[in-house]
Order: sequence, then C-alpha cells, then structure tokens
Amino acid sequence: MVQRITFDQEKIESSLLAAIVADPETYWEIVDILPPLEAFTRYKNTYAQIITAIEKDQSLPTVNGEPAADPAAAARELAESYQRRLLANLAQDFLQKLRGKTSVGELIANLETSLTKVQQIVKERAGQVTSITDIIPEVLADVKARRQAVKEQGVAAVGLPTGISKLDKLLGGLQPGLHLLAAEPGMGKTTFALQLAANVSKAGYPALYVSFEETLERLALKILCAKAGIEAKRFADGYGDPLEIEQAASKFGPELESIYFVEGTMKTTVSQVKAKALQMVAKKKVPKCLIIIDYLQRWASTKREFADFRHTVSNMVSELRELALRLNSPVLVISSQNRPGQGSASLVSLKESGDLEYSADTASFLVASQKRPAVPPARAVDLVIEKNRYGDKGRVELIFRPDIGSFREVAK
Repeated sequence: MVQRITFDQEKIESSLLAAIVADPETYWEIVDILPPLEAFTRYKNTYAQIITAIEKDQSLPTVNGEPAADPAAAARELAESYQRRLLANLAQDFLQKLRGKTSVGELIANLETSLTKVQQIVKERAGQVTSITDIIPEVLADVKARRQAVKEQGVAAVGLPTGISKLDKLLGGLQPGLHLLAAEPGMGKTTFALQLAANVSKAGYPALYVSFEETLERLALKILCAKAGIEAKRFADGYGDPLEIEQAASKFGPELESIYFVEGTMKTTVSQVKAKALQMVAKKKVPKCLIIIDYLQRWASTKREFADFRHTVSNMVSELRELALRLNSPVLVISSQNRPGQGSASLVSLKESGDLEYSADTASFLVASQKRPAVPPARAVDLVIEKNRYGDKGRVELIFRPDIGSFREVAK
C-alpha cells in the first residue's frame, strides 16, 4: 500500500478564516474563488459555522491567528493546496491501477475525467478547459426554462421582468449580461432605471442601485412618488404633505423592499458591488439579481488607473461584464452620450464608445419621438434597442411623465 501524501495547511486556513471573521464582507468579495468545504482540514467545522453565521446575519465564531493580509491570495493558495492533495491521491490511485489489469484506454479515460474534476474544484471557470458534456445539463436547463416561459407567458422572458411587455419580448427579460442605457440629459434615464428596479423587486428579486448621481433620499422619494402617481418636486421643494409619502410607503413598501441603494464614492469598487449583490441574493434566497450603475462615466471619473480616460472606462466595462457573468445576473449601466450624438440612437454616440459598443449585450437609447404627439407634461419617447445579442433590434413606444417619474408603454 502506497502511503498517502499529506499537506500541512492549518496556518493558511486559520489566517483566511480570521480575515473573514474580522471583516465578514470579505467572504462575499472572494466567495467565487473559495474552495469547497472539503478543502479545509483543521477548520472544516469552523468554516461551515462562519458561512452559516454570515448568511443568516448571526454572530461569528472566534478564530485564533493573524488575519491574512490578502484574503483572496490566501483563498487561492488554499484551493491550490487542496488541488495538489487531490492530484497526489489521484496519482497514487492511478499507479496502483496501472499495475493491475485495467485496459490502457479505460485508464486514460478515467484519468481525464478525474483531472477535469480536480481542475474545476474552484467555482471560477474562466480560463479552464470544459468538456461539452459538462455544459449540456446547463444548456438543457436553460432551454427548458425558456420553453416553460413561452407556455406560461407567451414570450421567452426567462430574464428578470421589466414590466414593459414589448421590451420583455425583444430581450427575453433582463438576461444575465451587460445592458447599456443611454440618452441625452433630461430624457429620464434614472427614472426608467428606477422603474425597472421597482418591477424586478415586485417580482421577488433584489435590485441593487449604485448611484454616483443623486442622493439615496432623492432616489427613494422618486420611486415612492412614481408608484403613488404624485409629483416628487412638490415634496422636494417643501410643499408636499408628508402624510402622502407615509401612505405611499405603507402601500408600496412591501413590493419595494427588495430595492437596495448604494451611494457611490471614489472608493467604491466593482468587487464591493459584487459583495453587496451576493449578500442580497443570499438573503432573498434567489438565484440572481439586477444591478444598476448610475452612471458609468461618473464612476470612471473617480478612478486614476490610466492616464487616458478611455482606458479607465474600458477597464470598468470589462470588470462589469465579468461581474454580470460571475453572478449570472443582468447589470444595467447608464451611459452618457457625446455631444454630437446626443438625442440619437447611435452606438457611436456612447461616450468613449469602443469597448462600450462591443462589450454590451444590449444597448438601448431613450429618444424623443418625432412622430407621436403627447399632451404636456407628458412626452412621447421611444426606447430604441440598437444592439441585442438575445434577439432582434426594435423600438418600444413609451409615454414619459417627468412630473410623476414614470414610463408607460403605448397600447397597440
């Protein structure tokens, strides 16, 4: 009998867990690179207790040891140590079978299967070679979900619902990926995004609204007034009766409770947004959420990674697209337009277009309708879908009420 190889990793385990206990949000930031429970040797039970406590907002157990200075690096080191342990055991088992009567073809097939499993120990799949047979179950599940959506709703809206029937039909709902929304100032980008957040929340999914533009109080006032059909400006100017807001909060609060706001600052990172989103998903016990960034260029202006602002925007777009794929959720990014392209539905009008244009799964523009009249204060607005990886491009006719902060689909 060949003696098993062992690895001493208690120090890595304790330092990683000490870092998580010191700052529980660290768990959400590195959860997609943490190895499974089986990777822990000395602290397996402690790790299980920590996960349960974090996800249920309970007090955490004590962990002795110095917290890791770089928890992500410690998580990767622990995952690699676990993979080495599995590889060592796999190699020893293979050598034993090699001395037996198992055919060479069967040995190779078993070895390839085992190596793939070892490679995929960490949840992170990017950069790994994945067999089509491992992906087929996911494909079948997606196809079945789309088929069921068509049976139940008449459209393949397997993404998060927008509440706008034609938009859901064109996009299939807000599907996992990067979605761009652009318009000239005053066309209601924030109002439209808040309305999507409210509808997603009503459907039982969390929506995380990261604002670099308006205060959280102003956003909350807007969304409450929109639901109640009352003018937000009256209350912002001090003329509104607070009782109306109290009544709106009482009536619509339950369906808006899954909307969460984050006030963006120069210190806000995509990693922090991911952590907040994962917390919401775990709390609501749902598989996905909606993340809204309001807006991209304002966030990018707080960063100084590159001398060229275009490179900063490009880097952020890449990070946000990766975030959407990691969370299997839609990320809606509000973008400004360059001056020559304001008011148009042109992809090249996107500020610092390049990577914005190519990285987005969908790109939509709110533009003033040139054909439809509207009685003020209402405005006739078209949502033009100029790029759509999920289906056809198209145009959704809307009526925008800036006074009460709402969009209504034009009945056909």
